[in-house]
Amino acid sequence: MDELQSKCWLIKNAFNIDVHTVDNQFQTILHISDDNEPLIFVEARKKIYLDLKKALEKANKNSICFHTDSFQLSYFAVTLFDVDQDEGMVLVGPFLNERVTDQFIWNVMRANHLENNWLKPLENFYKSLTFLGQSYLSIGNLIVNILVNPPVDSQIITTINHRDQLQPNVQPQDYYHSGLDVKLRYEAEKNFLHAIEMGDKEMAMKAWLEFRGDFLYRVPGNPLRARKNITFSFNTMNRLAAAKGGVEPEYLHAISEKFALKIEAAVSMSDLDAIDFTMLEEYCDAVKNFAVKGYSSVVRKALMYINLNFKEPINVQSIADEIGFNRSYLARKFKEELNISVIEYIHQKRIEEAIFLIEQGRLSITDIGIQVGFSSYNYFCKVFKGIKGMTATDYKGSK
Repeated sequence: MDELQSKCWLIKNAFNIDVHTVDNQFQTILHISDDNEPLIFVEARKKIYLDLKKALEKANKNSICFHTDSFQLSYFAVTLFDVDQDEGMVLVGPFLNERVTDQFIWNVMRANHLENNWLKPLENFYKSLTFLGQSYLSIGNLIVNILVNPPVDSQIITTINHRDQLQPNVQPQDYYHSGLDVKLRYEAEKNFLHAIEMGDKEMAMKAWLEFRGDFLYRVPGNPLRARKNITFSFNTMNRLAAAKGGVEPEYLHAISEKFALKIEAAVSMSDLDAIDFTMLEEYCDAVKNFAVKGYSSVVRKALMYINLNFKEPINVQSIADEIGFNRSYLARKFKEELNISVIEYIHQKRIEEAIFLIEQGRLSITDIGIQVGFSSYNYFCKVFKGIKGMTATDYKGSK
């Protein structure tokens, strides 16, 4: 038992993942957890014990079973042996293999038929979990080795660098390689900024992975603060690149402020990793959806005002008053440059948002129509069918 506890605590401390050990009747032998887990997840985990055990019984002795449940919580399971006798199972988890976004949480809620009041508890719990991503295979292999092999107590030896020992023997080629690394990073950064400017998510992601570096040393003793500072800079880079891509300042300011608040509120490195990814996507989407290059001043201003306020009760006159142009001039220029009227564009924006909300599955069709800016349910249904060729209810049923 002492050896089992030692191994399980090693796994918990090394990977910050809970460890549960059960016997062959699935009674708890050892439970190492932060105990912040909602009861619904505890019950869901108990339901997978039998399937995990059956899978391990068919596998080789040193196998590990990987399982992801309907809540997108992942687990490792390893058979617990005592002198080659199956004594139970060690379960390591839950952890995450997918970045947590609003869409991720809504999908989980829909798959498990949860009410809307589960949103915040789920969000808080997922934030507390370790994200492994594609490294889960390697970590699974390490866990097997920890559990199968006898533990070895290591001795930690520390050394102290004295001031006179801090002068490295740097050769000229070291400068060359260091300079080459910096040059490659800045080249990747240039490619990244160009990708954001073009709204190309795939290219931006590839360049981002190449140029981001580990600069946590810049705030000694506080790696989270250092990481936040880097993410703030990343936000600024995205904003400037999207501005070059043609997105108006008013819209970019709203995005930038939103992410600045999220960055400061982050409590873990995994939070900031998720923010980086979401931020990259949103700035690219802004360029694709809201860039207004090539239009006249009146149309640019109208587009940005509509994009930010289409859910409000706006019309051609109110937009003209807000941006400081004559109503007839605005209507004529808008039709000339976009080949649709101002009202048609407003309707398109509202229906796009309605489709997004329908696919989330959170609201009724009536509530969605009101939320996206239509004054009545019947008018919403009429416009929706005119644009999509089917009613909102039929569209919802097709998903």
